[in-house]
Amino acid sequence: MPVLKTAIRLVAEHRVLFAVYVLLFSVVGSFAAGSVGPASASYEAARPVVAVIDRDDSALSRALTDHLARASDMVDVADSTRALQEAAAKNYADYVLVIPEGYGEALVAAARADADAPDLECVVSYLSANGSLMNERVHGYVQELYAMAAASPSASADELIARVDAAQETGVAVETVDTASPGLPVTYLVYCQFALYALFGGIAAIVGVGLADLRSPEVRQRIGAAPVASTAFDAQIAGAIAVCGIAVWAINAAVGVALYAGELARVPVALTALMLVILFALMLVGMAFGFLIWQIGVRRELVHAIANISAMIISFLAGTWVPLANMSEEVLAVARFAPGAWAVSAMEQLVRATGVTGELVASVLGHVGIVVLFALAIAAAGLAVGRARRAIA
Repeated sequence: MPVLKTAIRLVAEHRVLFAVYVLLFSVVGSFAAGSVGPASASYEAARPVVAVIDRDDSALSRALTDHLARASDMVDVADSTRALQEAAAKNYADYVLVIPEGYGEALVAAARADADAPDLECVVSYLSANGSLMNERVHGYVQELYAMAAASPSASADELIARVDAAQETGVAVETVDTASPGLPVTYLVYCQFALYALFGGIAAIVGVGLADLRSPEVRQRIGAAPVASTAFDAQIAGAIAVCGIAVWAINAAVGVALYAGELARVPVALTALMLVILFALMLVGMAFGFLIWQIGVRRELVHAIANISAMIISFLAGTWVPLANMSEEVLAVARFAPGAWAVSAMEQLVRATGVTGELVASVLGHVGIVVLFALAIAAAGLAVGRARRAIA
């Protein structure tokens, strides 16, 4: 099998790419996982820095200010355009709320007339999510005031505030339940999410660059000396790509298991095995994409750019950089047409699980099957491109 041996030798000559795309991104994934930090047995609520500019000075606006003060550290910001701009630019506060004049009366009137509530103005810091969380807290409190005002047409402002505050103090009962065995650690989940980049972009780059030499005149002449059918040629190329892909998957999986051996030792082996199956499916997608790049005949100089840009897009749509829960419906709709989102969804199921059940296995393997279908579709496109190029030649 001269083509297979030649292809494997060409890929092996680019061993530096294995170090860059596999080991380097394994280290990056471990650093990202380390930033998650260990699980804490206690909970301490964060206290964001908040400023309120009350132009209304009504009972409702003062109640809203008091509500924020109970969950945050209050600071003063002057009521001027320059002060608001500086508060946003220099991050004086995570959240600045501006209550317009007449807001309290307008809110009650809107509730009793079944109209839209008046708007509040706010400045939310871009450096953390604390400001956004405080904004949700404000909207929740205002919605309760609106509902109380609509349900009690004769109630005064003080009565409305007292009822909302009483409802706020009710709270929700929380109970901690110990499980027989812990689930996969979140740190291992983060590592596996970042492995997506190596398994997709890394394999594609290694294959695209390594097999590019197969198109050089010298190598083509050598292969042509021993005629090989197109089907056998494609099969041997696929074999060389499979060797490359399995090597990348094995290295990445071994590094992950070694880094988190202590935590994984307490987890059912089947959960770890299912995680490795998900990574294997992602490896198949990377192999197929590398095969497509090679069949298209992309120049060596462009392979890295295509592989890295594609890997960044797939990783973003998988929620590696930003959780999918924080994305818009439009982005989520696009993510469903990318393999990364299905793989990461299956990973998250494993992390939430504390034991192996038939339902869990079926769900995870269902997601894996969808990822494999992506790989088959991309590989089929590569075969079609290859046959079209041969027909033209």
